[in-house]
Amino acid sequence: ITGTELKENSSIANLPYDPSEFPRETSRHYISASSEDIKSMLSTIGLGDMSQLFSHIQPNLLFPQPLELPNELSYFEVADEIAQISNLSNLRLSFIGDQLPQWNTPKIIEFVSNLRNLSTSYTPYQPERSQGTLISHWIYQCAMSAVTGFEAINTSLYDRSFAIFEAITCSIRTSRKPARILLASTLFPKEIEVLKTLSKETGIKFDFLALDSTRGHCDYSVLATIGIDTLSQYSAFVFPQVNSLGVLEDVDLLTNFCEENKIRSVACIDPFLLGEGGLKPPVEFGISGADFIAGDAQHLAIPPNFGGPGLGIFGCRHNKEKKSDLRNTPGRYIGKANDLKGRDCHVMVLSTREQHIRKEKATSNVCSNQAFLATLAGASLLSQGTKGLGLAVEIANRHQQKFIDAIQMLNGIAPAFHKNNSPTELTIRVNKSASTLIYNARSHDINLGIEVTDRCNLMESEGELIKLSFSNLHTAECVDRLIAFVQTEFHKKSAELKNFNSQIDNKYLRQKTVRIPSYSDEELFEYYNKLAELNVSPDDGCYPLGSCTMKYNPLLNDWAAGLEGFAKVHPQCPKEDAQGPLKVLHEIQEWFKGITGLAGVTTQPVAGAQGELVGIKLFQAYHRHNGENDRKYILIPRSAHGTNFATAAMAGYPDGIIYLEADAAGKIDISDFDSKLKKYGNQLCGVMITNPNTSGIFETDFKKIADSVHEAGGLVYMDGANMNAIAGLVNLGELGVDAVHNNLHKTWTIPHGGGGPGDAIVAVSDKLVDFLPGKQIFKLKDGTYDYESPRYSIGSFHRNWGNFGHKVRAYSYLLRLGREGIPNMSSVAVLSARYLFEKLNGRYKTLPENALDSPRMHEFILTLSEEDFANLENHGIPKNQAIPQIGKLFLDFGFHAPTVAFPEIFGLMIEPTESYTKDELDRFVEAVLAIKDLIDLAPFVLKSAPHFTP
Repeated sequence: ITGTELKENSSIANLPYDPSEFPRETSRHYISASSEDIKSMLSTIGLGDMSQLFSHIQPNLLFPQPLELPNELSYFEVADEIAQISNLSNLRLSFIGDQLPQWNTPKIIEFVSNLRNLSTSYTPYQPERSQGTLISHWIYQCAMSAVTGFEAINTSLYDRSFAIFEAITCSIRTSRKPARILLASTLFPKEIEVLKTLSKETGIKFDFLALDSTRGHCDYSVLATIGIDTLSQYSAFVFPQVNSLGVLEDVDLLTNFCEENKIRSVACIDPFLLGEGGLKPPVEFGISGADFIAGDAQHLAIPPNFGGPGLGIFGCRHNKEKKSDLRNTPGRYIGKANDLKGRDCHVMVLSTREQHIRKEKATSNVCSNQAFLATLAGASLLSQGTKGLGLAVEIANRHQQKFIDAIQMLNGIAPAFHKNNSPTELTIRVNKSASTLIYNARSHDINLGIEVTDRCNLMESEGELIKLSFSNLHTAECVDRLIAFVQTEFHKKSAELKNFNSQIDNKYLRQKTVRIPSYSDEELFEYYNKLAELNVSPDDGCYPLGSCTMKYNPLLNDWAAGLEGFAKVHPQCPKEDAQGPLKVLHEIQEWFKGITGLAGVTTQPVAGAQGELVGIKLFQAYHRHNGENDRKYILIPRSAHGTNFATAAMAGYPDGIIYLEADAAGKIDISDFDSKLKKYGNQLCGVMITNPNTSGIFETDFKKIADSVHEAGGLVYMDGANMNAIAGLVNLGELGVDAVHNNLHKTWTIPHGGGGPGDAIVAVSDKLVDFLPGKQIFKLKDGTYDYESPRYSIGSFHRNWGNFGHKVRAYSYLLRLGREGIPNMSSVAVLSARYLFEKLNGRYKTLPENALDSPRMHEFILTLSEEDFANLENHGIPKNQAIPQIGKLFLDFGFHAPTVAFPEIFGLMIEPTESYTKDELDRFVEAVLAIKDLIDLAPFVLKSAPHFTP
């Protein structure tokens, strides 16, 4: 694609880049290898054509080609199609905020979003080549710590509802009390739905503190009536600072109640409201401050994006009085350290790698988080400073007050609650149908707000409620339009009465000053550019992390996700205004039915680990529905990803996990499986199997295992982390799969973002379709899109629609691949891995030891001989340190390290993906062979590796 062609093509004339400057961007199917490269690599491994790569898989398990999916579109056609879908959305003047406020984002956001070394790099497990990500996360943690006063802020969770659940489980672990939780009924309804979904089968029980419908906050008088025996059973009390009606809760009273009764306090906060002159930070709640915080900071970083990716805030105290909470928390934290030369550096001090060590005893199954959103939020806080946050809220509050003054002159409309409303939100009471009023506003091109009548126990005669949100996106003219509309709906009072006091009581406000300084755009541009240079990206060349699928992430996909018709659509807007996003979600559903061969798809999960949890929760619901509540065992291969074990424990099976052993060739030992199925079959919930497995070997007995599990009444979960090897080739329906997740940030080319946001879809067999979480999108006869909950839906795993922005990226990719590109993608990925394996297995030993004849799929494991390990030990390098140190040598050759010590403790797992040319793969081979030469001839260099990192 030339620059001239770009300019002549009107459909993508506004692209902010020239595709011709990026060779991988313009390759068909984003596969860089030429036809000559492919022929040469096939010849090297002794095969005649690509189909022979899969000859060891039963033919009846393979899809007939071509797939029953649409044909690929050209680069220009994809851009045109995506732009047209985006234009289906209606962007009106909006006063919708509710659970996702909308604020102006500073210029630094767009700049950092385009720094590929930050947006496409992996989780910073290799600190020597990930300092850019580590420092950006350190900035986020420190800035959020300054705003909240909490000493420990992790680098993010999925969203606020998930952060609340993790705070609840932390409270249960640290209080050592029963799993009984008190929830404020003024939490967002969707949050409560997520908490109920996650808690099923876990033993967690919820009680609710009722609403005082007159005042719009919790009924505090009820607290005095709770008996001592009941109080002694509560592990935690969860309450919001600003509740779902836009009213401030008395956080001092609620926190002190927890302190007095030895209940852990979980406070839900909005960091945007905690700037200079803002609301009281959670460290100041009550006498001692809250114990845990949960929140969402998406609005600090990006527009609504139809609800995601979000940015879940999680924090705990870490001081002399409270030292132990930190080690019971989920996710990862960044800390400062010194390298071997005494220089300052940053490292992960608590890490999700714990799952690979502790498995079912891990604190959580969370693996990827919302890392890149944390990077953006940190940059946003440096750009605005706490003064900027305070100014933004002040502007919003002026808009709110102007509206309040106007409606006090009208009959039939008034503020619903008369004290301590949020400075940026207002619930109004109207004497007519709220839904009709909201509908009428659309004819004035206004989204008026959210109806919240059902959140308050009102008599019909008391009217109905609408909640409006104000921000610095609004101008005085915007508020004038809003006022003009309500003046057409309500009559003017005969006399002006202004009896509403919008002043917030001083006790709800920040008492101590906090200042995060703000920096100029130029300073921040230069600084973050330097941070990016400390990272390495898949753009630079082969990024061989095994089981991570570090492929090229097309620029076109990012452009598509940033279109206003996607990025600026609020998840709670009327469905008529969200036709663009709904079409994308519907298309994703249908494409993945075709890709997997399964009957149903949910697009709500936001990470692979959450996809696993969805699968097991679906299994539980299916068995409950069939009256088989005693199915309490899960079979999982010992070599599985650590999240599998943590997921089973999180779902409610901490004592029901049964390990399956491997045979000498690295596959599931069928005799071991048969004996365990015989023992546990009558109580078997299901089996979780990664396929291809974590050694890069296809489980050829999968179908036999699935049939046996089904015969015993169980269900089959396939971990789809390695779908890049089989997508569009293996029919999972024929394979016997009941549920599978697809990591969109692996196979479907979503950028990893330094650890997230990830994304996932879960496809299911017809047995589970009626139990799917979230909403199913369907197309009406008139071509528009609608949605509904499945008949027996298990609930929700996200407050909104999941990480919608990533669904756009995946859809853009699918359009470019089409029916031929999907199997071609997987075929070239497998070919690239087999080619490297053939080139390297003579100089290196491979694992599993007796699996040399087992065809490798997309990845493989190298190791050293016992003589090599002995030689290294003679030079002062213990065997247990050898593999990690060899990994660091890769950095000296310009590559990221392979995955070290997983799944084999003495292994280097390599996955090249389909993104690179034969020349690039050959350069990688040369580097790996040179590393072996160094191990043989100069083993002492391992002690000080790496030597040439920034």
